Amino acid sequence: MDHLTCGQLQEMLLKVSEKIVASEPLLTELDTVIGDGDHGFGMRIGFSAVAKELTGRSWNSPYDLLKETGMTLIRVMGGTSGVIFGTLFIGGLSSLEGKESLSVQDFADYIDMGTKSIARRGRTSRGDKTMYDALIEASESLLASASSGESFEAAFEKAYTAAKQGVENTKSMLSKKGRSKNFKDKTLGHPDTGAVSVSLIFEAFRETIR
Repeated sequence: MDHLTCGQLQEMLLKVSEKIVASEPLLTELDTVIGDGDHGFGMRIGFSAVAKELTGRSWNSPYDLLKETGMTLIRVMGGTSGVIFGTLFIGGLSSLEGKESLSVQDFADYIDMGTKSIARRGRTSRGDKTMYDALIEASESLLASASSGESFEAAFEKAYTAAKQGVENTKSMLSKKGRSKNFKDKTLGHPDTGAVSVSLIFEAFRETIR
């Protein structure tokens, strides 16, 4: 597959919502170890709202669909996680204006812009033990796949693998952001919960388009 339609993109986002909601216990367990334990709850609330907004509706453009997704997360989740995960979906919207379907390059550029927006907004970089560590790996993988002319199936397979590696990388990092930084050395050996959420998002992309 070399292009995503609005309908396919909507299906992907509904799959993301389903997976995040089902993963609340895992995310809560992980966040309880090196955080305040509310990440899973917040993600469930946010993506449950996304599923409600997207179900049974039709969309004229990827821009409108992804804007609704991101703004819903920001509005419903609130707090830092709402802003960060909302920014993932709205940070690259300007690259999608006027497009009725998305090529692999379009989607890679969109995710790249969202990733850079998160880095600026969260003042974070690779190695800070945040969701960015998984996201930057997935984003760079998508850009490489686009440059190589790969299909969405191959691109999402590789992006998911890259995101998982990003999660694995966080286990050897000390937290430098958020409440988890207060745990200091205790964060070693544990993955960042936000990074796990990112890997779940790309896993859902992979499962939908295969």
